[in-house]
This record gives sequence, structure tokens and C-alpha cells, in this order.
Amino acid sequence: MKQKANNFQMMRELGYYQQAAIAAALLERMLPNYQLFAEVTEFGDAKLCRDILNMVWEWLFVRRVKINFERLAEELELATPDQANFDLFGVYPAIDTATALDSMLNGISSQDAAEFINVAKISQATVARLIEWEAEALEISSEAELKKHVRDHGLMQYEMDCLAELIELVRPIQSFEKTDVQRLKAWVKEQGLTNLGMEFSTENNQSDQ
Repeated sequence: MKQKANNFQMMRELGYYQQAAIAAALLERMLPNYQLFAEVTEFGDAKLCRDILNMVWEWLFVRRVKINFERLAEELELATPDQANFDLFGVYPAIDTATALDSMLNGISSQDAAEFINVAKISQATVARLIEWEAEALEISSEAELKKHVRDHGLMQYEMDCLAELIELVRPIQSFEKTDVQRLKAWVKEQGLTNLGMEFSTENNQSDQ
């Protein structure tokens, strides 16, 4: 997937906080997947996930904000579903969201920007999994055909386009201010869709900082 590889490479070439901002915006597009799963199954902690992401946004422009990474990681682990316990597709996007949030926290606590790249990879993997799951009904015979189907699918193209657009949005920003964060959140709202093409509901709206 040449375009996808280019996106990741372009993201790697950005600064640490720029990469973090992209990951946070991607998580905004993933979070409703977890929220819906939690609502349907009554498992998990959607408020915890929302609060963690709010802290991440605040950290971007208030560099001295205190975050208890160890406690949050423990709480997030408890709120991450086990796929063996749920017989529905939604468990996978929920797991991916929690995993991506954990990567985000690791990237901040260890100052490792590679964790922010992981968030982008997880988001695209979630999209690919949905496309492959839906493709089972199409009875695509070969691995090569399936890969092409995933690559050319509208949802995957949209995911890659969103990442490319986010890269261009953050590229000029050297030091994030509250207005920059608000602009990125507004961009997510303007898309109106999660990474799986689900419309945002009023419950999914980001809390303003």
C-alpha cells in the first residue's frame, strides 16, 4: 500500500508533539467504537477512555499537566474487553481503541514518538479488519484479491486521506496552543464519521478544554 507507507513516513518526519496531536485526533475517530461497544454490552468504562483522551489533549498545550500513567494504564487494562468473552464484531474495534489509548499513554510517558505511529497503524488495522469481515460474504478466493479489495475500499481510502490531511494540518504548528487543539477537534467533528464510517452521535462529542 504505497500511499499508506508514504503517510507513515511523512508522519515519522514530523516533530514529537506534531505526531502526538495526529494520534490524538485519530483516537477521537476511534473512541466512538469503544463507546458503542460499552453501551451494547454494558462492559468497560467509556468515561475512563474519554477522560484519558481529554488529558492527552490538555497535555499537548499544558506541558506540565500531571498524569498518573501507571494508574491509568492499570484502569485501562481492566476496561479492555477479552475477545473470547464476546461473540460480536464490535469487540475488536473496542480492543483496538483501548490498545491505541495505551500506546498514546506510553508515547507520552516514555517520550517515544513510535508509539504515536502505532496509534495510526492500529486505526488502519481496525478499518482493514472491518473490510475483511464484510468481505467474507463476497467469497473472495485469493489473498491477493482480498488485499486489493481492502486497499481499494472506500473506508480504507477515507482513512488514508484523513491521516494525510491531519499531517498537513499539524505540519505548520511548532508549539501547540489551546486554539490549535480546538482546531484539530473541530476538524474531527467536521468529518462527522468514525474511522469505521459510523456517524458521531451527540454523546461522542469531544469535551472542550
